[in-house]
Amino acid sequence: MEFPAYRQYEAIRQEANNAMMALLAGSELAAHTLRLTAGSSRLLPEIFPGVDHITYFNLRTDAATHLLLDTGHHLGAVAVPYALAVHEDFVVTVLDLLNQFGYARKAPGDSADTTRNPVKPWNMHEALWMTLGQPAPRRGSVIALEHFHLLREMRNAQIHAGGAISARLSQEVRDMTPQAATGWMAMSRRAATDVIATDPLRFTTFDIFAVFATTKALGRAVNSLLRDELTARQWAEICLEDYSALTSKPRGSDHWIRGLIGHAAMNYVAGPVTEQDIVDAAVAAGAWRAGRAWTPRRASRGAKRTRVRGTRSPNP
Repeated sequence: MEFPAYRQYEAIRQEANNAMMALLAGSELAAHTLRLTAGSSRLLPEIFPGVDHITYFNLRTDAATHLLLDTGHHLGAVAVPYALAVHEDFVVTVLDLLNQFGYARKAPGDSADTTRNPVKPWNMHEALWMTLGQPAPRRGSVIALEHFHLLREMRNAQIHAGGAISARLSQEVRDMTPQAATGWMAMSRRAATDVIATDPLRFTTFDIFAVFATTKALGRAVNSLLRDELTARQWAEICLEDYSALTSKPRGSDHWIRGLIGHAAMNYVAGPVTEQDIVDAAVAAGAWRAGRAWTPRRASRGAKRTRVRGTRSPNP
C-alpha cells in the first residue's frame, strides 16, 4: 500500500542509502587516486590545490590513504543512527495515523495498563502490533525485528557509551535466535558474536548494508500489517486525503473523481479497498453526490467504439 507516510519513508530511506553508498564509493575512488602519489612527502593541499576543503585534510598521501581505506567504521557509526532515525520516525508516524482513526495506543512496559506505557524505540514495533489488537511479535517471528534491536543497541553503545560494549548489547547478541543469527551473518558478513568480540565497538562497511536492508524489511512488514488490519473504509479515507493533497483538479468534477479512482488503482490496489469504497468516501466527505455518474475518460469511450476497417469513422 503506497500511502503517503510509506512513500515518504521509502524516498528518504533510499536517498540516505544512496548517499552512504556514494560516500563509500567516493572513499575508495579517492584512495585509488592517491596511490598515484604514493611515496610523496608533500601534503594533500599542495598536490590538489583545486579541491574544495582540502586544507581540512592536511595530511601526507600515506596517512590520507590509510584513513580513506578505513572509512567503514566511521561511516557505519554515522549511517546506522541515520537509518534507524528515519525508520523510527516512520513507525511513530504510523502510530499517529492509527490514533487519528481512534485506536488506543498500547505498548509493552512496566504498567499493567498497556495504554499508559510510553512508546520508545525499544518497544515501538511491538506497540504497533498491540495498538492494532494483535499480540506483540515474539522473538523469532519477525527476523528483521531482531536485527533492528541488535543495530539499535549498537547505536546506543556508540552514542551513549563511547563505543563500549554495553550489557544490553551483549544480552541482545545472546538472545538472538538461530534464524536471526544466520540472517545477520548473510547481511553483515560477520557473526553477531563478533560484534561484541572487541571493545570498543567497531562498525564495518557491511553494517551499513545491514541497517538499510533491515529497515527496508521492517518497513514492508509494517506496511503489510496495516494492509491486513485496516478496513476498506479506512483505506478509502486515507486515499481520499492523500489525493486531495496532491491534485489541482476542481473538487467534485468528473476530472477529479476519475483522478481519485486512478490514484487509488495506482497506490492502493494491494489492499481491500474497491472503487465503490473510494466513491463512498468521497460522498461521505461531501466531495461527490451519491448515485451521480461521471463521464469516462476519452480513451475509454474511444476504446468501446468499433471502427470500419480502412475508414476514419465508427460503425453506424
